Amino acid sequence: MEEFNIIKNYQYDNNNNNKDNFYDLRGKGLSINQLRKEKNFTLYLKLLKAFSKRYTLLISVNNTPCGPYFTQETAAEIMNLGLNINLFNRFRYAYAAVIDAGELLMECISSSPSETVEWQNCIGECNVKIFSSGWNANKNPNTATLCIDGKDYSPNIRGFNFVLFDSVTKTILDACCFDTYDSHFTCHRPLEKIEALKDYKKDHPGVIVVCFNMPKFPIENLSANETFITQNSLSIGLIMHHLEKPVFALNKYFTNKEDLTEVLSPPKSYLNIYGERRFEDTHGKYVNTSNGIRVTTSQPQEYKRSIFILGGCTIFGVGSSDNGTIASQLQSQLNNHIQEQGFIVHNYGYYLSDLTGLATGEEFSILNSLPTKPGDIILFPFEQIDGFSFFDLSTAATRPHNYGEVFFDIMHYTEDGNCLIADKIFDYLNQNNFFSRLSEKEYLIPTNKSKLKQKYAGLNNSDLDKLEKYKNILYEFYDSMFYIKIGAIVMNCNPFTLGHRYLIEQAISQCDHLMIFLVQEDKSIFTFDDRLKLVDEGTSDLNNITVIPSGNFIISSLTFSEYFNKAELQDRIIDSSLDLTLFACEIAPCLNISVRFAGEEPFDNVTRQYNDAMRAVLPQYGIEFIEIPRKESNGIAISASRVRKLIEEKNFDVLPSLVPATTFEYLKKRFMINEV
Repeated sequence: MEEFNIIKNYQYDNNNNNKDNFYDLRGKGLSINQLRKEKNFTLYLKLLKAFSKRYTLLISVNNTPCGPYFTQETAAEIMNLGLNINLFNRFRYAYAAVIDAGELLMECISSSPSETVEWQNCIGECNVKIFSSGWNANKNPNTATLCIDGKDYSPNIRGFNFVLFDSVTKTILDACCFDTYDSHFTCHRPLEKIEALKDYKKDHPGVIVVCFNMPKFPIENLSANETFITQNSLSIGLIMHHLEKPVFALNKYFTNKEDLTEVLSPPKSYLNIYGERRFEDTHGKYVNTSNGIRVTTSQPQEYKRSIFILGGCTIFGVGSSDNGTIASQLQSQLNNHIQEQGFIVHNYGYYLSDLTGLATGEEFSILNSLPTKPGDIILFPFEQIDGFSFFDLSTAATRPHNYGEVFFDIMHYTEDGNCLIADKIFDYLNQNNFFSRLSEKEYLIPTNKSKLKQKYAGLNNSDLDKLEKYKNILYEFYDSMFYIKIGAIVMNCNPFTLGHRYLIEQAISQCDHLMIFLVQEDKSIFTFDDRLKLVDEGTSDLNNITVIPSGNFIISSLTFSEYFNKAELQDRIIDSSLDLTLFACEIAPCLNISVRFAGEEPFDNVTRQYNDAMRAVLPQYGIEFIEIPRKESNGIAISASRVRKLIEEKNFDVLPSLVPATTFEYLKKRFMINEV
C-alpha cells in the first residue's frame, strides 16, 4: 500500500504560469493553506464543512468533547458539519465521527466517561481505524487515535482531534486538535511543533533535546487506590471539594486541608515582555517559586551542565512539595550517583490551570527562553521524532513496581509517582551516556549572528550593529590579556564612593583582572564623563583593573529601563532578563568573564531583585555570581544615595568618611562646599 504524504510547502515550477500554490490547486478554489493556518475553532469548522464535502474527515475526542466554556452555540457549529449528536454538556465522554465526501459514515458517543468508542472500516483503498476514550475509561483513558493504513495521525491531545485526508491521492491535508475544554479552544498542530523543535535543535548546536512520554494510568492489576480513582472519576476539582475526607492518596503526604489546598493550587503567573510564562515569587510551606520557576531542591552551588525539564502541570509538580517534584528527585539522583559531573536541574513546568489552558505556542516560548549552553540537556514531553532521542514511559506505572501509589487522580502523580519518573529518566540518561564529560570546546557558546534579532526582539538593526562593534572591541581587548581569569562588576557610581572602592578591592582579590563596566546612560545626577573621571581617579593606585563604558547593552534604557526609575518601582516585580541574557550570551564570552561581582543591596528593592536574578541566571551560563557585603561607616552601609541625600540636605560634614578624597574634591568644587 502506498504511504501517505504529508503536505509540505511545495510550489509549482517557476515556469508554470498558474500563480496559485499547490494548496489552492488541490482544493480547487479552497485554500488548504488557510485551513492549516486557522487557529480559531469556529472559523476552522466553517472551512472544514467545505472540505469535508470533497475529502474524508476523521474526528476523535481525547478526554472530553466539551468543558466549561463549551456552549450550545459551539455544539451547533459542530453539528453544522453534518453531524447529529449534540455534545453540549457531554463532559468527559468518548466521541468519534467520520464524514466522507459529505456523507456521514459513522458517529458515536459513549454512554459514560468510563467507556470507549472504536470503529474500523475501509474508505476507498484505505483501512481506517478510530479510537476514542473518555476521561477514566477502563481501556486507554484520555486517548484519541485516527489511524490510516496502520499509522496514527491524531495529535492525541485533549479535545477534538481532526484529520482531513484525500483517500485517492493518499495525502494528509491537515491534522490538528482543538482543546475544547479550555477557554481559548487552543489549537495544537504537532507538525508545526515538530518543525519548531527541529528549528530549535538546529539553532542550538550542542544542546541535547530528549523527548519522552509520561506514564499512563494503568488498565490492569489495579491497586485499591487506582480502583477508587476510576470508580469515582477522581479529579483535582473533586478532591478540592472534599478535602475533609481522608480517603485520597495525597493524604499520605499532606494531612490537613490547608496543606492539600497549597499543593493543588497553581501560583500566580504572568507573561513577561517577551511573551514568556513566568511565576510570581511564592513562599509557602510546600510550594515555592523563585525567579519565575518552581524551586528545585538540593541544587549544587557549583555545576558545569544544566538539565531543563519542560512540560505541564505534572512536570511543575501539582500535588507535590518542592522536594517531591520530578526535578527535585532527579537532582537527588544526580547528587547521589554522579555528583562529580556537576549537573543542576531546573523545573520549567507550566502549571496554568488558573488560565484554563495553555495559550497557543506558549510552551515553545518557554523552550526558546531557556538559558542553555552546549552540553546542557532539555527533557521535553513529546512524541518520537526522527533525529531526536526518545524514551517511552507510557507503561511505567503498570504493576508490578515498587513505588507505592503512582497516581492521586486519573492523570496526576503522587510524589512516589514522580520518584518513579525521575528514576526512569536518570536510568535512561545514564545508560545512553548523556552524562559523559564534554571537552572544553564543546562547552563554548556559539555565536549565530543571523539569530540575534530573533533572540533579542527588542533590538533593531542599528542596535545589533552597535552590539557587534562593542563585542569586537571586547574581543580585541581580551586578545591582549593572555587568557587570564576575568571578573566583572557593573557600577553606576553616582557618585563614586568608598563603598564602590571597597567592592572593587574585594572583587580584584578574587580574580586576575577586573573589568569595571560603568553605566554609560546619562540619566544620573552626575554625568557619565564626570562619573568616569571619578572612578579613574579613585582607583588610579589599583592594579589589574580596566574601566570601560557599558555601552547600550548593560543596564541601559534599552535593556533595563526600570533601573533609571527605581524610586517609583520599589513595590514592583522587575524583569531584567534581557539585560542579563545579553551580558551572559554576548558580552561575557568576548572576554571569557567567569565571575561577576555585586554589592549587597540593603535599601533598594529594584537592585536587590537584580542581584537575585543574577544569582539565578548567570550560573546557568557558567558565570559565577559573588555578592559582597557592603562597606559600612558608623554601622550604616555606604551608598551613593546616602551621599546624594547629604548633598541635598547640605550636610557636608560626613562626606569625607563616605567618599574618596578625589570625589570629595570634585564635590567641593561643584557644590561650593566650605572646608570641613
